[in-house]
Amino acid sequence: MTTNRAGILSTICLSLLLATAVFAQTGQKVAKIETEGLQALTTETVIATSGLKIGDTFSVEAIDAAAERLLSSGLFKKVGYRTRNLSGNVTITFQLEEAKGQLSPVVFDNFIWFTDEELAAAIKREVPSFNGSAPDIGNTNDEIKKALQNLLAEHKLPGQVEYNLTEHEHLFRVAGVPMKICTLHFPGAQSVPEEKLIEATRSSMDLEYSRQSAQTFPKYGLYPIYRERGQLRASFGEPVARPATKDGCEGVDLTIPVNEGAIYSWVKAEWFGNQVLTAKELDDALGMKPGEVANGKKFDTGLKEVQNAYGKHGHIQLRVNPTAEFDDGASKVSFKIAINEGPQYRMGTVEFKGFPAGDVATLTKRWSLKSGDVYDRSYAGEFLRSNAGEMMSRIAQERLSQRKPVPNLGLNENLNDQTLTVNLVIELKN
Repeated sequence: MTTNRAGILSTICLSLLLATAVFAQTGQKVAKIETEGLQALTTETVIATSGLKIGDTFSVEAIDAAAERLLSSGLFKKVGYRTRNLSGNVTITFQLEEAKGQLSPVVFDNFIWFTDEELAAAIKREVPSFNGSAPDIGNTNDEIKKALQNLLAEHKLPGQVEYNLTEHEHLFRVAGVPMKICTLHFPGAQSVPEEKLIEATRSSMDLEYSRQSAQTFPKYGLYPIYRERGQLRASFGEPVARPATKDGCEGVDLTIPVNEGAIYSWVKAEWFGNQVLTAKELDDALGMKPGEVANGKKFDTGLKEVQNAYGKHGHIQLRVNPTAEFDDGASKVSFKIAINEGPQYRMGTVEFKGFPAGDVATLTKRWSLKSGDVYDRSYAGEFLRSNAGEMMSRIAQERLSQRKPVPNLGLNENLNDQTLTVNLVIELKN
């Protein structure tokens, strides 16, 4: 009986102790949250991400959950904490080590109903630490995706939010919604008619709207139009996409501002680093004339002719670095062009493959660029035109009579950087 009474008393005492501990814990409040070890992030970001709030009732379970949220966010490599209790007021100190070099920008690809500011505000409601970037690890991007999906639902908009981590960014886009570009606008277009820009865009750009495509296409698909006209400083603003509302097209209304800039005239080229060719020879190869429109397309063709001119002298690894110098007051442009001529190569061997044996003997006999001669890159093309034209015509006729495809000629330069020689393979490809 004594043993039973002792057991009961022990049970009662233990119950009283547990009740006291629970009461003490539930009576404690979070009075302060501090951090240690931060470098790039702020204490405010840590508190927002943890989910804890000043004045909350303190519990070990809550602080453990907060620490887990911090760790799973991807912002931190290590998370620990300690507490200090003063008359029921608890100070929590998080001991943190930030994850380094693992943040990438967040990009919204086709959320045509909202501005970036509206999207960011919606994310911050659910991901308080959001500042335009996100960790490449952890669950922060899942939370961003959820916040964006909730935003669509709030506005009764269709579509599913998709997420992809690319090489440089976190890309979020909406799938399952018509995104065909219905209408295009290029405010600022004057010297080039807007209709021409619209036509070039429709013929070359993917008309399924993507912000990335709308940002990059003008540089490659529209800028060359201006560059050929001498408007070397033409530029394009940030694209603005909205839901299309006209002509019964369900899709996107896209606006890309244009700053056409001045039409520049050519002044001169200044050459640096050239030894094999003179400045006049280079000017002649470039073909640009003082006072004419600084046609960017013609300039590019001229630089290729400079490459060809050096190729005739065995300098086949030429490097050309042009730098424009603008006189905006007079709408004129000059170019400083640095030349790295590279080593001079000589002729090695030539091999004719795929030709009938008799033709190989004939071609080898006629080839006059001998081993050890300065390599002339233009020689092979001229040789084939003048010495293999009739031969190629005969072979083509034979193939056609046999209902076989007409062969192509391939030319492969094999460079030996040790001996500075070029071994050529000229192949008749079936």
